[in-house]
This record gives sequence, structure tokens and C-alpha cells, in this order.
Amino acid sequence: MNSGLRSWTTTLVAAGGLLVSAGLAQAASAQGGPDKQAIIATYADIAHAGYTDSVALARDLQKAVDTLIATPSAAQMAAARQAWLAARVPYMQTEVFRFGNAIVDDWEGKVNAWPLDEGLIDYVAPAYGNSSNGNPVYAANVIANPEIRVGGKTVDAAQLTKALLAD
Repeated sequence: MNSGLRSWTTTLVAAGGLLVSAGLAQAASAQGGPDKQAIIATYADIAHAGYTDSVALARDLQKAVDTLIATPSAAQMAAARQAWLAARVPYMQTEVFRFGNAIVDDWEGKVNAWPLDEGLIDYVAPAYGNSSNGNPVYAANVIANPEIRVGGKTVDAAQLTKALLAD
């Protein structure tokens, strides 16, 4: 299933789930209250659809990155960027499930910033901002800047390595 179709599938499942929930709530109100189990099941189905799409597109992204690493080219870079953009769509749609679910916040930053913020790697749109309380190199752009300042020290970023990115 292509990424556009998956995104539409998630949207349709979510919309359908909301309509079903509304219908259940309306029917339940006539019977004296909502069916809590039906609401929870619908919520879980919608979340599952979103996370399923997110995982599928994350796998597509991994393949695009592996291909880029194996055979670097402008075309492979464009494909990897497009795969990243596509993978973000269903993941961002799952953000709604963070509210009221403290367990999601426990690991969300690890997933959402994996392995680091976008602005550290490359340019970002001006709306991204210039700073973040949680990440001092939020918008450092190591691609454009062979040296960056971190914690008052100048860091050589001319060679991007796992060790550099982990530190």
C-alpha cells in the first residue's frame, strides 16, 4: 500500500471511528449512558490504525536511508527526504493519543527526535524556530556548519559519525 493510500486509510478509519463513537454515544444516551467499553475499543482501533501506518512508513524510511547509505546520490537523498516526510504524517496524527496517556510521553521524545532533532542535521523552515529548552543544538545544521558550539565548546562536525551524533 503506498504512503498516500495509508494516510487516507488512517484518516478514514479515524473519521469513521469518530462517527461510530458519536453514534454510540447518541444511542447510549437514550439508554442511560455511554457504552464505555465501546468507546475504549473505538479509541484503541483508531490508535492502532495510526500506529500501524506509522510503523509501515518508518520501515519504508529505513529502506530509503539504507539505499542512500549504500548508493549515495542526489536522487537517493531526495527519495530519503520524501520517505521521511511521508513517515511523519501518520506519526504526527498519533500525537492526539498523547493527551491523557502519560506512558506515551515517557518514550515520545525518544521516537520523535530519533536519533536527533531535524534542525541539527539540516536546514529547517523558519517556523521551526531557533531554540529549544531541551536541546541546545536544536537548529545547529551540521550539514551547513562544519563546526558548532555546544556547551561553550567548539565541536568539529566536519565528519558526521555515530559517535558525534550520540554525544
